[in-house]
Amino acid sequence: MDKLSNTSNKNNSRFIITIIMAIILISIAAWAAIQSVSGVNNTSSNSNPAAGNDLTAAPASTPGITQAPESISSNGQVDMEKLASDILSKTKFETELKQIDKTVAEGLISISDGSEMQLYMGNGNYSDELILITAKDKESAEADQETVVQYLKDMRKSFEAYIPEQAKKISDAFNMRSGCYVVVCVTNDTKTAKEIIMAAFE
Repeated sequence: MDKLSNTSNKNNSRFIITIIMAIILISIAAWAAIQSVSGVNNTSSNSNPAAGNDLTAAPASTPGITQAPESISSNGQVDMEKLASDILSKTKFETELKQIDKTVAEGLISISDGSEMQLYMGNGNYSDELILITAKDKESAEADQETVVQYLKDMRKSFEAYIPEQAKKISDAFNMRSGCYVVVCVTNDTKTAKEIIMAAFE
């Protein structure tokens, strides 16, 4: 009887663990769907033109987004592949970031038509991310940046629910736009990331 009882208890434990894992997976899938819907709604509601070539941060009213200097402008084309490589190799992240497939990335962050995005993410237990967007024009870049701001807000709310320390990292994210480029980096090593990004646009 003891053996039968132990076997039953083990089966019950496995069943409970399976249920918990299923709930977690469903929660993650729902979160991803919310990101996609929020991105679409946000992109469609943004039609204000971007002002000049100045490098600007997300709206100052957005809590926790780093305010970048507004007097620095890009001298022309920026090699976003090289910029991504420099950030990934020189900035400290808590998890290894890997580039996300284009279709999956655009399902998470709905960018403007004609915009190209590189999205790097790591282990789901960490909020570290790198987002680089090259838009077709300044107006699209401004809309894309606002979409990313909403994406960060939603992601922060999600992490606040189960890993609060990772939520603060999102609040301190470096988020900037210069002309048709948008670069966002979520890391504890914001200082290094900012220096690399700002240097690329001088």
